[in-house]
Amino acid sequence: MKRILVCMTGLSPQVVTETLYALVTRKDPFYPDEIWLASSIEGRDLAKKTLLERESGHLWRLVRDFSLPILPKNIHLKPLLGRDGKILPDIRTARDNEDAADGILDLVRTLTADPETTVHVSLSGGRKTMSFYAGYALSLFGRPQDRLSHVLVSPEFEFCHDFFYPARTPGEKKVQSRSGEWMDTFGAKVTLAEIPFVHLRFALPPDLLGGTVGFSESVRLAQRAFQSPELTIDLRQKRIRAGEKVIPLPPTQLAFLAWFANRALAGLPPIPCPKGGTKNEEYAQEYIRIYQSIVGEMGGADRTRNNLADGMEQEFFEQTASKLHEKLTRVLGKGGARPYRIEGIGTRYKTYALTLSPGQILFGTVSSEEENR
Repeated sequence: MKRILVCMTGLSPQVVTETLYALVTRKDPFYPDEIWLASSIEGRDLAKKTLLERESGHLWRLVRDFSLPILPKNIHLKPLLGRDGKILPDIRTARDNEDAADGILDLVRTLTADPETTVHVSLSGGRKTMSFYAGYALSLFGRPQDRLSHVLVSPEFEFCHDFFYPARTPGEKKVQSRSGEWMDTFGAKVTLAEIPFVHLRFALPPDLLGGTVGFSESVRLAQRAFQSPELTIDLRQKRIRAGEKVIPLPPTQLAFLAWFANRALAGLPPIPCPKGGTKNEEYAQEYIRIYQSIVGEMGGADRTRNNLADGMEQEFFEQTASKLHEKLTRVLGKGGARPYRIEGIGTRYKTYALTLSPGQILFGTVSSEEENR
């Protein structure tokens, strides 16, 4: 699995080498295959000067000192662009912050899209808002294998611009403190504090996971995904609205969902799937009544009636539920689809129901304008 380190870099490029040092020297070392540095022009230029010069750059010194398997082609400077397409000189205005947020969000979304990667995001470095955006982006898109951290160094080395990581042996590297005192970097302590974060990815719709929407819109879509679920069923237009998402459904699946919605509205209990080799006449009658109202007299209901003439079988029940769930998951995502699924309840002898409350279900009209939103 490819390991990726993501850092924000600004006027303190030291946090990049401090973070990398902490990762590769801990008990369970994390050796990055790629490093991504997100920055404005100011941070980029300072990173090039202090970290990436092939001979004097501290990042390459660290790579040589610890024989790290990192190649120049795998170090990436990610410039944060303004909406004019130019690299942000710095991040000071509200507009700068919005543009930086979009760039950081897009970087984290892209790097976490590949299931064969593990991404470690550092909150250290850059403007404080950059750190916030990086952490929020990982909360939106992070997987179980991804990590978030903040690096801490000994207090006396915190504001020392010449300190980049501890020396391997005593006396190898000394730096001057702000008070002018010379300090041996061998004695410096660098600690990586891993930060737990809430994983929201499972509940996000696919168009957010794979899209290009900006930070503010992503926040809005994420908030919407966690709103109380509401289902509107439009039998005439053959579509539903799940939350704010409009989904066209084939009559077979729509009738199946509407059948369970009617049961939920009536306060009826969950029902078992027909057992193999048996046919349930009551299920078939209830289902055909709804299906007929969707397709009309000439809409193919005769074939469906013939298929269910002797009752509903296990195969029809399970296949229709499966196709409905596939459609919902494709549009809403796994987490977003869960409230609208016909869920099995129990372990050995499952019964099935739409678990929405009557107040969350409505039969009505879903307009075409909503479908295009």
